[in-house]
Amino acid sequence: MKLSIIVPVYKVRRHLQNCIESILQQTYTDYELILVDDGSPDNCGAICDRYAQECDKVKVIHKKNGGLSSARNAGLAVAQGEYITFVDGDDTIASGTYYYNMRILQSNPDVDLLEFPVTVDYDSPQSKIVSFPSEKVSDNEKIFVDWIKRKGYEHCYSWNKIYRADLFCFVRFPEGELFEDTYITPILYESCNNVFYSDAGFYYYHKHKGSISNSYSFKSIFFRYRNFVNLYKKAKNEYKLEEESRDLLFKCLDCLTDLCRCSDGTKKERENAIGMIKDERLPISILYKMEIPLRSKIKYTIFSLSNAKIHSMAYSIFRKKLC
Repeated sequence: MKLSIIVPVYKVRRHLQNCIESILQQTYTDYELILVDDGSPDNCGAICDRYAQECDKVKVIHKKNGGLSSARNAGLAVAQGEYITFVDGDDTIASGTYYYNMRILQSNPDVDLLEFPVTVDYDSPQSKIVSFPSEKVSDNEKIFVDWIKRKGYEHCYSWNKIYRADLFCFVRFPEGELFEDTYITPILYESCNNVFYSDAGFYYYHKHKGSISNSYSFKSIFFRYRNFVNLYKKAKNEYKLEEESRDLLFKCLDCLTDLCRCSDGTKKERENAIGMIKDERLPISILYKMEIPLRSKIKYTIFSLSNAKIHSMAYSIFRKKLC
């Protein structure tokens, strides 16, 4: 079989049927659907079992709750496909998405990773489409640099991509962490020799109350912040991407602002977070010539002119106005 579709399932009873049906109704048929019941306390496990009884393409894994990364890793451990893709249990896939994109992969057997369009916050006033013209990018180092220049880190999603299974031979999602996509996606892009950006199909990301992206805790945002800091330092120090590293520094400051919005973070934790980029400096004269939002300039000015203690206090005062 060509494609393994891995769906982590946890507390998505109201949305799971729509998710599964959107996959089973795909016109592409050479796939297995792996439903990973991550110890869901509702009747998601029973829903998964019912689909497995009705369709021989569906496999079910029941496991103790371990989080999204653990569920995806459990699916990877049993996947038989030449290619891997992920769908979250409360999201859906547009008709024909896998048919058209698997045709691209069959015509380009050297492609390691294919990224296709996504609608973020589908069916909401904040809906946003992430798409790109069809393009193939080759050469290992060029791929990662190109990804940084495209600001691919702005859509570090695991689920609007199809991966060659070999990419996961020595890589797994970090268990016990949130925003795990921001950790693993740069690693996977850096491992590729050929990448295809597709304009075919759509992944519909439905943002529901209680989802990870809606939660603001110091622990969850810190993982995202740390991963962006590491990416910033790699772009600046290893790849010497001066302009692009500046954009990443502002991304880190956005995450740092989110951290300061979290009431559960201790003073020590905030100071440690600030310390991760406290030595990064950009001349103010250059900053104010850059075409970036004024709020980014204000954030950076506060960061640049203050030490960790004052900086933390400043964000506490201005965080509502800056975010």
